[in-house]
Amino acid sequence: MTSIASPDTSPGRPFLGGPLRTAILAVAALAVVAFAATGWFGVSWYRAAHGRSLTVGVARDAVLGDAQRAMVTLNTLDYRRVQDGLTLWEQSATGSLFSQLHANRDAYARAITASAAVISARVLDAAVASLNDSAGTAEVLVGVDVTSQADQGDPSCAHRRVQLSMIRAGSTWKVGKLAPVGDAYSDPGPCTPGTSPR
Repeated sequence: MTSIASPDTSPGRPFLGGPLRTAILAVAALAVVAFAATGWFGVSWYRAAHGRSLTVGVARDAVLGDAQRAMVTLNTLDYRRVQDGLTLWEQSATGSLFSQLHANRDAYARAITASAAVISARVLDAAVASLNDSAGTAEVLVGVDVTSQADQGDPSCAHRRVQLSMIRAGSTWKVGKLAPVGDAYSDPGPCTPGTSPR
């Protein structure tokens, strides 16, 4: 007589047929899919965190910040501490601009001392026009208000836009050259918040 085999349900051998087996296979398949998704997201995150776009973005932020600080420094001078100010000018510059500042330092010191002026600056806006990160060069456009106050006389405000040629020097960016963009113009009185170049 032929008999139909029945599952082995003896102690120590769990029953792996039917719904239980299907559930185990489904859970295993989900685990594989989850593992693969985790790996894909991990690789994507690593590429995003170490990709070229992030590197360029960091360099762009660095050159923009250094350009704005340099623009304030190069437009700030106090006749009572003129040598300290001129030293800061030179520390913000490199290349041909540094050579020019260094060669004319004594003349600048005499002129600012004779004028008895205090000059201060405030950046209004700035943007990176171009960046060559591998070469360590960039062009940055900066709008700045410069207030000049002499001991004798009224203050005046000059509005300027300047293009800075930035050169990376070690871990910082310095100004290699600068050139005015458009015409500067002046207003009587100190520069006030809310003014901007025309």
